[in-house]
Amino acid sequence: MKKYIIGIFVLSMLFTACEKKVDPVDKFYVSVEYKKEFAKDLIGDVELNPKDSIYLNFTITSLYDMSYVEIQKNGVRIDTFRLSNTADRKTFTGFKKYMVDSAAGSYRYRVLARDEKAVFMGDGGKEFNVTVKPDFDFWSYRILQVPDTVAKTNKCYYSTKDGKIYSYSDGAAVSSSIDFGYFFDTTGRASTATTDDSTNCIYALNTAPSRLVPVSFYDISGWTKNATLLKKMPNSVNFVTGLTSAGAIQRLIGGNMTSGTSSKVTFLSANAGTVTSAVNNVIGFRTAAGKFGAILIRYVKGNSPNKESQIEVDVKVQK
Repeated sequence: MKKYIIGIFVLSMLFTACEKKVDPVDKFYVSVEYKKEFAKDLIGDVELNPKDSIYLNFTITSLYDMSYVEIQKNGVRIDTFRLSNTADRKTFTGFKKYMVDSAAGSYRYRVLARDEKAVFMGDGGKEFNVTVKPDFDFWSYRILQVPDTVAKTNKCYYSTKDGKIYSYSDGAAVSSSIDFGYFFDTTGRASTATTDDSTNCIYALNTAPSRLVPVSFYDISGWTKNATLLKKMPNSVNFVTGLTSAGAIQRLIGGNMTSGTSSKVTFLSANAGTVTSAVNNVIGFRTAAGKFGAILIRYVKGNSPNKESQIEVDVKVQK
């Protein structure tokens, strides 16, 4: 029995010798209190519109002297208070106003303390997420088809109001919200030139029917025909990285549509399976309601007026 007791004692001593002392994460006992004195004071996670304001209204305290109080956004310093007054070293109250980003996304804010060597002391374990909601609608992977003449069910009309595609059969009831249509234009075949014989086309419904021979079998005389303006954008307009907010759409699309607009835009004729990039096939538009947007032709399937031909598009439009 005595041997067992000695063995247990030795084992306990070994485990004690191997135990590693770990300092707490916030060994300086820093705490941060966020106050709610104004409507825009940030005291927790929040969702906001682009360029809304937030206030950081706080008091930070520590058992040890602080030399700097820092405000970070996404881990990067955006403001620093240097605590030259001895009275502020253990308790400091600050107030800062910021405008949130225009680009949609999640942004992290926190207040922290540093010592005289700029060593991190703590943030009270508090960090807030500010989620900026998009101020534009983005609809992806919509398939537009060449109009068919028999069943008339191919989806060849697009509404930027709800991001939905419609056929001739179901489009009449929602024609007031349809902004453009798609077809394969063969009107160039009437001329002697061969370079314009056939091509894919985006058009506004107010376009004169005589110019849209391939769609003349669709009687839309009773439809609302919105006068959408269209224009092929220069390669400098990148659909993915450039059009990140309503303001960016206004600047890049609206700025390029001060002249040269049309009710009909033809774009690349491609062999089946052609994938386009975010910069070489962007069509800007302005709806009848005055909202700017852009169409990215992502993919072209087929290169003929056959009903199997179709395109895949992404669309962004201001809310």
